[in-house]
Amino acid sequence: MSDVPVVNENKSSSKLYPKLVKDGENEYRAEVPEGLRMNGLLGTETIDAAHGIFQTALHALGKSAEQYGSMASAMFAELESRDAIEAMLIAQMTATHVTISTLTERLTYQTSTEIRESLERSVTRLSRTFIAQMDALKQHRAKAQQTVRVERVTVNEGGQAIVGDVRGVGGG
Repeated sequence: MSDVPVVNENKSSSKLYPKLVKDGENEYRAEVPEGLRMNGLLGTETIDAAHGIFQTALHALGKSAEQYGSMASAMFAELESRDAIEAMLIAQMTATHVTISTLTERLTYQTSTEIRESLERSVTRLSRTFIAQMDALKQHRAKAQQTVRVERVTVNEGGQAIVGDVRGVGGG
């Protein structure tokens, strides 16, 4: 597994995101580019929330954190979380995706029927979980973009109707 390259530079995009740096045996830290605020990247109000979500994202990856930690931080930049809920969902989705990929790899060379079936069940469950996470993110984002469309308007004699955006103006 260690032959999988860890990509720490994103030359094809101008988006900034933290790079994962190994600080010891099992210690990692985020190297944050100048001008990037972690809470801005993760869409949180506070830096503590951003660091907490980022750290739990790395912990969820377990031993794969070294290989996929930079991917996890890049996913925050790619999916542009707008708030802490979205950041947590993105962290969970990334961990779920990595786990599905890891189990699928194990499945490809597994000879034991019993273990293959167990891995297939796990991949199926995780795939459903990933779809549910995507739906939750989509639904959460849609709440902020709800619009009301009126299909039919009746205007009685002497009345007036306005078509278009109506915005209240503060009165005195």
